[in-house]
Amino acid sequence: MGHHILVTGGAGYLGSILVPELLRMGNRVTVLDNFTYKQNSLSHVCNDESFQVIKGDVRLKKTLLPLLKEVEIIIPLAALVGAPLCEQDPINAKTINHDSMLDLFEWTHSDQYILMPTTNSAYGTGDKSSFCSEESKLYPISQYAQEKVLVEKALMERPNSISFRLATV
Repeated sequence: MGHHILVTGGAGYLGSILVPELLRMGNRVTVLDNFTYKQNSLSHVCNDESFQVIKGDVRLKKTLLPLLKEVEIIIPLAALVGAPLCEQDPINAKTINHDSMLDLFEWTHSDQYILMPTTNSAYGTGDKSSFCSEESKLYPISQYAQEKVLVEKALMERPNSISFRLATV
């Protein structure tokens, strides 16, 4: 049997693609999502015995802590995504995109793996004639990008952690 994986924000865009694939690979998957957009993107996997969905807020210790005790791998996708949305709601952006992530790192054990995608927004506008790599200097210009950079730095200070810098999707 595979691993037990927690995907926060798992009903969102990336999660709706990732979760069915994790299940197909033989993993047990628990999704924590607040369903802000009333999405039903995971309805086709709800009957899978290896799937569990919890409606809740990633910022609440009483919700997240019991789930963390059960899993080997955490894939944190819960976020207010993009600079415009974060500018509209800067307080929730900070508490979800930054504060809840630092709490997550604190509440996990060093033997648990965290696989976290981050954003290409961290590179800023940059030189349009060249491609960015993991070695490229970061120039975050929005609240969204700045918080993602801070969280990635904190992530890389803990063991068993991987950050994926995704291209625009």
